This record gives sequence, C-alpha cells and structure tokens, in this order.
Amino acid sequence: MHNRWNMIESVVQPGLHSKRAIERAGKAMAECRATEEDEKIVQYWRDCHAYVLNTFQGTLRRWIRDNPYVLVQRLKRLNTVRDKLQTGRSQDVSSMHDLAGCRIIFPSIDDLRKYRDEFHAKTRAKHEYVSSGKYDYLTNPKATGYRGMHDVFRYRVDGPPGDVWNGLRVEIQYRTQAQHAWATAVEISDLIDHARVKFDQGANNERERLFVLASEYIAREAEGMRGYLPDISDGVLLSELRSLESQLGVFSRLRAVSSSQIDIPNSKNLVLVFSDQLEIEGFRSARQAMEERNHYELFAPDVDVVYIRAEKPSEVANAFRNYFRDARAFISLLPQ
Repeated sequence: MHNRWNMIESVVQPGLHSKRAIERAGKAMAECRATEEDEKIVQYWRDCHAYVLNTFQGTLRRWIRDNPYVLVQRLKRLNTVRDKLQTGRSQDVSSMHDLAGCRIIFPSIDDLRKYRDEFHAKTRAKHEYVSSGKYDYLTNPKATGYRGMHDVFRYRVDGPPGDVWNGLRVEIQYRTQAQHAWATAVEISDLIDHARVKFDQGANNERERLFVLASEYIAREAEGMRGYLPDISDGVLLSELRSLESQLGVFSRLRAVSSSQIDIPNSKNLVLVFSDQLEIEGFRSARQAMEERNHYELFAPDVDVVYIRAEKPSEVANAFRNYFRDARAFISLLPQ
C-alpha cells in the first residue's frame, strides 16, 4: 500500500484548475493567443491523466503475458495538442480523448483481434467504453492510408484513492508491426521532408498518394487485407507506386537515413528530446520526467520532446522508431 500511495502522490491530481479555466486556456491556445499561464494550465490538465494511463497500461500488460507484443504509453506533446486545437481537429482540450494513450504492437491481425476481444471482455464491465467502434481503421482505413484500431475508455472506480480521476479518458491504439512500420515511416518522412502527410491532406497530393498506395500494397502483401483503395487492381497499384516513387524519391530518402545509435537509459520514465540529434533522459519518477518535459515545452517550444513510460529499452526503440529515424521495417515491406 505504501508504494501505491507514493505512486499516486508522484502524479498530478485533478482539482487545481476548474473545468472552465481549462476550457478557457484551451480556447486561447486554439486562437493563438495563449499566455504562459494558459500553456501551464493545459499541461496540468494533460498531466492529470498520468495516473489513469499507468493504471490502464498495468492492466494491458498483464494480458500480454509472454507474447511478443510491444506496449508503451505516452502523454500527448503540447505541440500536438496545440496543433489539434488550432487546426480544428479538436474543439475543446477538456474533452480531448487522446491526451493519454497506450500503444500495443502485434505480429499479426489475428493476434491484435484476439487480444482486443479478451481485453474488452475483462475491462468493459469496469471502465466505460466510449468510442463504440468509432475508430476502427481496419474496417474503414483513413484517407491518408492509416490503418489500425483505437479504443477510448473513460476511467471509473467506485472509491478512493482512484475515484479522484474518474471520468478521465485513455486511448488505446492497436497496430500490427506492418501497420506500425507504415505509420512510423510517414512521421519520419514528414520530419526529413518538412511535410505533413499525417495532418495536412491536400498539401502535397502526389506525396500523399504515394503513402496511400504504399499502405494498400502492405495491407495486401503483408496481411492479406484491403486498405483505403480496395478497388484498384494489383497491377495498377504496383505500377503507380513505382512511377510516383521514381518521380519523388521519398522512399529513397528514407533508405538513406541512418537510425540513431544511442544508448537508452535503464529507466521506466524517459524524456526523448530531438533537436539536432536525439537525446534520452531517464528519471526515477513520472513526476520528475513530466516536469522536465514541461520545462522544454514552455521554454524551448521548437524542440520536439515527449515523455514516455516503458518497461524495457527495446520497447522504446521499437514503438518510437520515428525518433530514431528508423524506417527499415517499412522499406522491407515495399516491392523490391
């Protein structure tokens, strides 16, 4: 019990700011007029989700057992929160459903579906399932080519000490290794090409089309499924994919990027910082890690920084390949 209370005291609890204050701060951020105090309030609200996130990842990890699944957890970066608000992809920071998230990566579609079914059978009776299949990007892939499955749960327990966090939401992302390789490649390519396939549809139609075609090819060849372009023939798909890559050289640039060779601290609480090169700092507690990340976000906003929690260094390198500029898994799935 003593250790549990120490963990609770090490994370942020709701109550310091009212919902109205949080909504006002988020609105100021959306309208590009946020003060430092507004940004601190938004950080506070995001960080309130750390306890709930850790609770869910503990439950998820128990169901992994000895299977070769990768699981990590993260709190959304302030720059990403700002971007979602300013582009209208989220209307209100107080109701944003993915401030806290766990990601699980599976070898196959069958592994993904079996695990998710078992987890739902055990969890939906306790916590409130609020997404109701809304984010099923396996059945309905995104127009960008993104594929995967997301669930959103609202945390609910009957009594103290956990009930102070009741109502906060956690997003769980389920991806196969192939789906994760594609999503990671998009993020790395956006970084090295200073583009935004992930967010700005229509900004570069040919480049976006290339990644949609790549997603379709991987869905068919690696997983025996169809993606966002189910009606295009295999021959036309392959021909167009090769023709666009010949013009754009996007995948050639990914091949040329070397993955970062960097030691990962033996710590569960990590802050990843990427400016000119990747740096990783390990911390004894979640609170210390979040405070360090918050300092970067406020006073070095152009630096890409994220706080993550993982049990093993190998999980970090696998689940956050974008930070290591490692697109080799994606390249291996493309036609040779």
